Amino acid sequence: MILTERLRKVAEYVNNSDCLADIGTDHGYVPIFCVTQGRAKTAVASDINIGPLNIAQKNIEKYLLSDKISTRISNGFENFEKGSFDTAVIAGMGGLLINEILENGKRKFSDKTHIILQPMIAQSEVRRYLSDNGFIIEKENLAKEGNKIYNIFLCKKGVERLSEFDIYVGKRLLEDKNPLFLKYIDGKIRTLEKIINGLKKAENSAYELDMRKKELGYYLKARNEF
Repeated sequence: MILTERLRKVAEYVNNSDCLADIGTDHGYVPIFCVTQGRAKTAVASDINIGPLNIAQKNIEKYLLSDKISTRISNGFENFEKGSFDTAVIAGMGGLLINEILENGKRKFSDKTHIILQPMIAQSEVRRYLSDNGFIIEKENLAKEGNKIYNIFLCKKGVERLSEFDIYVGKRLLEDKNPLFLKYIDGKIRTLEKIINGLKKAENSAYELDMRKKELGYYLKARNEF
């Protein structure tokens, strides 16, 4: 199975897993790839809706993996037992929804559970949630598809309080000198400059304007430090 660049980099964080839980599996591509490539021995492809699960089941059968990958209706981790998986993937959702799924399901994680997150938006809010709620971002990667750059987090339980600079910029991205980092940062800078110019013309926008200027300052600082 050939994955998109985004999903391939998600799958690359799955390593020697006994059981992978793919939350919001859609077509089941990630668990199929991981089991086929030996990254996971078994997997559970779960979704809140039956439609995607039916598609995932057909794909699982196509690759003759019904003995290794099961499907499950579940709202996040609701229908999972604690300790029944050692790796979890939550990819292709908004950051705030990912935070909600983590908050409702964090009691199902052991101290050794690896959690792989790929938010489509609100990446900084995911970092903030992780920092405030007992998770460590072990690694962060970037994947480029077309004109979009996506963030992928590898996390586990632990304590590391991030600064505001780290929350917006991505501490691991800067530390690891990610090759897509400058392109990623330049995109953030361009977007914020447009927002700030719009806010300058709007009424009653002083507070948001100030917050956006602070955010822009973090990205400019990161660019200088790279």
